[in-house]
Amino acid sequence: MREVKWSTAIPLVGGSAVGCHMATNTLPKYHLSYSAFDKNEQHLLDHWPEIPRINLDEVKELPEGRLDFINSVCPCAGLSLLSTSKSKEVRDKSNKWMFETADIVLGDIKPRVYFGENAPGLFTNMGTWVREALIEKAQKHGYSFSLYRTTTSLHGIPQNRLRTFYFFWDTENPPILNYYNRPRKNLVEYLKEIPENASSQNEFVRKKPLEESSLAYNFIMNKFDLTHEQFIQKYDRGSIHSYHTFITENGLLDECIDWLERKYVSSKEIVRLKKIREKIADGGRFMDGSPAYYYETCNALVGRNLTGITHPKYPRFMSVREVMHLMGLPHDFKFSLDAGASLNVLAQNVPACTSRDMTLEVLKFLRNELEYHDEPFVKQDNIKQRIVK
Repeated sequence: MREVKWSTAIPLVGGSAVGCHMATNTLPKYHLSYSAFDKNEQHLLDHWPEIPRINLDEVKELPEGRLDFINSVCPCAGLSLLSTSKSKEVRDKSNKWMFETADIVLGDIKPRVYFGENAPGLFTNMGTWVREALIEKAQKHGYSFSLYRTTTSLHGIPQNRLRTFYFFWDTENPPILNYYNRPRKNLVEYLKEIPENASSQNEFVRKKPLEESSLAYNFIMNKFDLTHEQFIQKYDRGSIHSYHTFITENGLLDECIDWLERKYVSSKEIVRLKKIREKIADGGRFMDGSPAYYYETCNALVGRNLTGITHPKYPRFMSVREVMHLMGLPHDFKFSLDAGASLNVLAQNVPACTSRDMTLEVLKFLRNELEYHDEPFVKQDNIKQRIVK
């Protein structure tokens, strides 16, 4: 097959673009974006300095030449706003990047395929309005449309990150994509892949040491007389993956509070644990902000989980490089909190392994190696490996 010609649209930090590069072994022709994302995308520009970036709010003429595909990571905060209580104007504004970019890409550039990654809700009833709007755009510009739900752990990286990929195809009906369930290492073995010379290994998701960040952690280590790794390996199960929840679910809350009061006299964490006890006594639930632990596969690196995840082998928080590796970024990719970067930029990333596999399916489509669905829209669930009606 000839050299694949592709580009990005709002690539953000670059994980999805890296995945496209892994599949095609070629670099993008250019990046399409907006000035609002200048800071977020500087890391990718530094990684591939030879690739031009075109701000759509600053130029009138777009590059000429047909592209095989364009890959996008358009933000879509509106998926959390979809309800009957929200007006169409509010929803339009929340999804402006996805909708405006789709019109530009499909209407003006017209690649053979335009695809991107978005929230899990795009696949469910929660995302019906956005989904229908995208289908309308596909019909308007002469494309078919499909959705593909998957999770990162099925593509070779030990992170459960449920997401939805959406595709516009320049054919009457969309192709039926293959399903994936690649083998993966556990967290301990996967993190060993990081070379010693990789950057950002001494920057951590929290600056405080683990034993200072969670006194409950100290109680647990003392109570069970296990090493950090032994405890995580033994108790990495079910839905319990943080220390306050572990203590509560195992009936150790009173004992933990008593132990902490004897050892530390007073602390904000003791106050927090007492409030948790009150809520539970009243039949309520609590938000667990204590550090998270995983041994086999971690949950999605977003929110509190991103800033509180601990290493499965060593008694410390994850390093920035380890988070980058869990997102599939190359070992020579530069990202530094000390240089002013925001950790949340990594959370907005697409793990390169999922993007790689979706791009492999696009390449099969370009080579006419896939069967086609019998309707202009199809939803595929890679988790259950079936077409969803």
